[in-house]
Amino acid sequence: MIILLGIILFFVDPEYSAFIPKCPFRWFTGFDCPACGSQRAIHQLLHLNIKGAFGYNPFLMLSFPYLIALVITQWFDPQNRLARLKRICRHQITVNTYLILIIVWWIARNLLPIFRDTTSSIG
Repeated sequence: MIILLGIILFFVDPEYSAFIPKCPFRWFTGFDCPACGSQRAIHQLLHLNIKGAFGYNPFLMLSFPYLIALVITQWFDPQNRLARLKRICRHQITVNTYLILIIVWWIARNLLPIFRDTTSSIG
C-alpha cells in the first residue's frame, strides 16, 4: 500500500491535483495541521528536490530519520538485531519528546509567519 501511494505521489503533483485529498483540518479551520504540506513534501522528495520538500513541511523532513528507524525496527527486523534501536525509538521519553515536538510545531507553524505555507490552499 505504501509503495502504491509513493508511486501515485511520484506521478501526481498534489499541488495541482483535484484527485489527491486535501487536509480537512485546514479546510474547516483555516489553520495548518502538523502534517499539512506532507503530500507535497513527499512528492518533492521523490523527485529528489530536498529544498522544495523542506519548504512544504520542515518538521516532516526532520522527522524522517526517526520515522524510518521506527519502520525498520517494526517491519524489517524479524531477528531483532536492532533491539537497542527499537528500545530507543519506543522509549517513553523518546515518544513523549516527539509528541511534544509535534504540538510545538503545530503551534509555531500557525503563529510564526516564517512557517506559514502560503504556496497553496491545500494541506
